[in-house]
Amino acid sequence: MHVCLLPTETLLGIFATIYEDSTTISCATSTLAALARTCRTFKEPALDILWQQLNGFEPLISCFPEGVRNRNMQGNLTLNRPPFPREWKIFGQYAHRVRCLSIDSMDLDAIDDRILQTLMSAPPPTLLLPDLRSLCWRDDRECFFPLLRTLLVSTITSLKLGSVCMPKWTPSFAKSALLASLGVRCPSIQDFSCFNCDDSQGSSDVICEAVCGWQKLCQLRTGVLNTQALLHLASLSSLKSLHFRTCDFNDMQSNSTPTFTYQLNDMSIAASSPSALTRHLRNLRFLSCRSVMLFVDENDVELPYDPLELPELIISLSERFFPALERLVIDFGFEHKCLARTDHRFAHTFDVVAPLLSLSHLKILDIPWFCTSAIDDNSLKRMAQSWPQLEEFHFGGGTCWLVPPSLTFIGLVHLIQHCRRLRSIEMTFHASSIDTNSELFSKIIPNTHITSIDVGLSPIADPLAVACQLHTLLPNLTNIDCVLWLDHLPDLPPIFDHLGDEWDRVNGFLEVLTTGAEMRKKIDQGP
Repeated sequence: MHVCLLPTETLLGIFATIYEDSTTISCATSTLAALARTCRTFKEPALDILWQQLNGFEPLISCFPEGVRNRNMQGNLTLNRPPFPREWKIFGQYAHRVRCLSIDSMDLDAIDDRILQTLMSAPPPTLLLPDLRSLCWRDDRECFFPLLRTLLVSTITSLKLGSVCMPKWTPSFAKSALLASLGVRCPSIQDFSCFNCDDSQGSSDVICEAVCGWQKLCQLRTGVLNTQALLHLASLSSLKSLHFRTCDFNDMQSNSTPTFTYQLNDMSIAASSPSALTRHLRNLRFLSCRSVMLFVDENDVELPYDPLELPELIISLSERFFPALERLVIDFGFEHKCLARTDHRFAHTFDVVAPLLSLSHLKILDIPWFCTSAIDDNSLKRMAQSWPQLEEFHFGGGTCWLVPPSLTFIGLVHLIQHCRRLRSIEMTFHASSIDTNSELFSKIIPNTHITSIDVGLSPIADPLAVACQLHTLLPNLTNIDCVLWLDHLPDLPPIFDHLGDEWDRVNGFLEVLTTGAEMRKKIDQGP
C-alpha cells in the first residue's frame, strides 16, 4: 500500500467521496462494507463512513446476534430475549460511529415494544448513540418520547422535530416537558427546527427559554418568539437563518427593540393577517438581511382583510430592511386571492409598491398576488430601472381577474431592457402588436436567459404578431404558461374570451420560429 494512503484523514476523504458519488445507497453501503473487510487499515475509516448516517433503527438492531433479533407475525422487528452485556458491546462498536439519525413514523412502526424497551435500557455506562450530532425526528406520538429523550445527548448540534408536511403537534403537557428539557440536554445546538409547533400548553415559552440558552445558533425555525428570545437572537453573530410564525411583544419596553445588526441570509415571518405582519415588522429592525419571506398562515387567517393593510405593510418593509435586501417574497395565500378577485379595492396603484424602489439590490421579487390593473407601463419602467440586478420577477400574475391589466407589451419591453439578468418572468399585461420600428424596440438587447414565462390572465390580440415580438425579445423562449381554468369564473369581461386558445397559438408560432432560427444557425455554421 502506498504511504500516501496510510493517514486516516486521507482514507476518510476517499471513502466519503465513494459514499457521496455512489448512484444508490445500497451501492455505497456494499462498497464500503467490502472496503472494511479488505484490510485492517481500511476497516475503521470505512466503518466510520458506513455508519455515520442512519435512517431508522434496523441497522443497529441487526448488530445483535441472530438468536437475539427476530421478526414478529406482523413483520416488525422484535427480540427473542434482552441482549447480554457482551452483545451490547458489539452494538456499541457501531453505535458510537453514528453522527446523523433520521426517524419518521414508518421507522417507529417497524419496531415493537420489546425493541423500544431495549433501546431505552442500554446498560451503563453505554449511551445509545453517544456521539450523535444531528437528529431529525418526524413523529409526535408521546409513547415514543422516552426513546427520543434517550437520544438527546450533549453532542447534538442539529435538531429537527416534526416536518413541514406533518400536521401541527397536538398540544400536551408531555410535549412541553420534552421541549423544556432541550436547553439542558442539548446545550450546543446550532440548527434547531420545531415545525408546526402549537402555541398552546406553554410550548412557545419553553422553546423561547431554550433559545435564550443557545449561544451558537446558526439556523432557527419555530413558532412564537417573545421579546427576550428575539433580543438574544439579535445579539448572535452566528445566526444566519431565522423563521418564526408570530411575535409576542406584550412585554416589550420602548427602548428594547430587537435590532439585528449582523447579516441574516434569510428571514421569514408568518402571521394571521397583513396587519399582524406589519405590527411584527414595526417592532423589529434588520440592518442587513439578504432574503425576506412574509406569509399569511392560512390555518390561522383573519378575514376579511382591509385593503389599506397592504400599503402599510409595504411601507414597514421599506423602513425595516436596507438596500442590501436581495430577495422579497410576500405570500398571502389562497384566501387573499379570492378576496382580490372580487373586491376592486385591492387594485392598488403604483404608490403602494413605490416604497420598495429603494431596495436597489433586489434580485428576486415574488408578489404575484399584486393586482396590476392600476399599474401602467411608465410605472413598470421605474420599477425596472430601480432594480437593475433583478433575476426573477413574479408580479401581478392575474389575481384581480375581474379587472383587465393596465400594463401593455411596452411594459414587458421596459422590463427586458433595464433588467439584463432576468431569468424568470410572471406578469399580466395586454399582449398586442406594437411598433417594432420604434427606438424603444429596435435598440433593445435580446434576453437569451429566459426560456419560459407565465402570463397569467393576459388578454391577447394578434397572436402571430405577439409571437414574433416575443421571439425577437426572448430568442430562446419556447413556452408560455397562462391560466386555462376559466369556465367556472362568473362575470368575466369579453376580453378574456378564448384566452387559452390564443396563447396556445402563440406557443405554436414560437415553436416554428425557434425551429427556423436553429436551422439558420446550422446553415451559418456549415462548411
